[in-house]
Amino acid sequence: MMDSNPNLFISLFQWRPVEGRTPGENFLTEAFVYCLRKNETFRTRWFEEILGSAVIDSELRISTRASHLDDERETTIYPDIDIRGILTSGQPFSLLVEVKWGARYDHAQIAKYDRLLKFERNSHLVFISANSMDCRNALMKRHSISAAFHVFEWQQIYSRLATLSQDCRSSQELVEFMHKHGLSPPEPITQNLLQSYVATRDFTKRLRRYCEKLLNEFPWDFLPPHYQDARRQEVKDQYGRVAIVFSRHDWNGTITIGFLYSNHDHQVKFADGGDASVDLMMRIEANPVVAGRVEVVSALKKRPIQVRQCGGVVRLAGDRDNQNPHTLFIAQRSLSEFLDNSDETGQLLAMHAQIRDWSNALFGDGDLENALRRFDPIG
Repeated sequence: MMDSNPNLFISLFQWRPVEGRTPGENFLTEAFVYCLRKNETFRTRWFEEILGSAVIDSELRISTRASHLDDERETTIYPDIDIRGILTSGQPFSLLVEVKWGARYDHAQIAKYDRLLKFERNSHLVFISANSMDCRNALMKRHSISAAFHVFEWQQIYSRLATLSQDCRSSQELVEFMHKHGLSPPEPITQNLLQSYVATRDFTKRLRRYCEKLLNEFPWDFLPPHYQDARRQEVKDQYGRVAIVFSRHDWNGTITIGFLYSNHDHQVKFADGGDASVDLMMRIEANPVVAGRVEVVSALKKRPIQVRQCGGVVRLAGDRDNQNPHTLFIAQRSLSEFLDNSDETGQLLAMHAQIRDWSNALFGDGDLENALRRFDPIG
């Protein structure tokens, strides 16, 4: 039977900070379960969405930290949320929920949960994450899951909870908490917002969010191995751009990928030919007098046709339209061309595809990376 008097503070105290670390994922899990127990309207709607039927509340058991023995692996598994009950039709059901907030999708973990449900009747498995790309990956692998598999982004949970929290103060507070911590639906960049930005210069935080999501949620295996070292990757707002900086040993050969919002430092026109716009950009940088620069420029001069065929404007060192002596290569495409998608994920997918195409055109034959190694220290 479901606990009729759940106590959030008792539940959360079991996840109090340890050695200065706040276990946010466990905190969010307990808060969500508390609202699931307290908010009958939300609970009923959410279960109907997953199970396709109403449940008998008096037969409902919702647990966190329940332990199960994995006979196949002889280990103990602790699902984040374990829900058992009876549908109004009289049929029993089992539902396990894996919660992610910060941690990445782990298919092996989902497979463990699936094994636990192997002999259960009417079994369901739910994955909840704030990472939209992890949710997409989870859905792509649903064919390997035996249980009925459901995937939710936290922003979807937020939207459902926000519309069904009028009679539950705890739910209202969780909605406020989720909004504060970026678990509510984001607002994608729109043409109107872009036009407003050109006049007001007030949305670089949105550009930074896009860069951070590109860096952390998308693969970068199309860049040479040197740039795939996470210790050399950082999002920075400087020189009129918000970009992911893929550093090389001594800066020379560094790649920056992101958004150019001021062309004062980079000294290039925007892709639309003007001086007031925002571009998606990819740039390779080096000191004007560094040893090895001639070889890198020579390798780059073999690639502009292929890169231009991928879209956008391309400028190399020595080009009349490239007035910054530190720029070996820069590709630009107007941000407005990526805003046909009405949601953030769709926009990011299109941007990432453009960056991948530029990179493949640059590094596909290995000549450019071989030339860039001249910038690296010997030994």
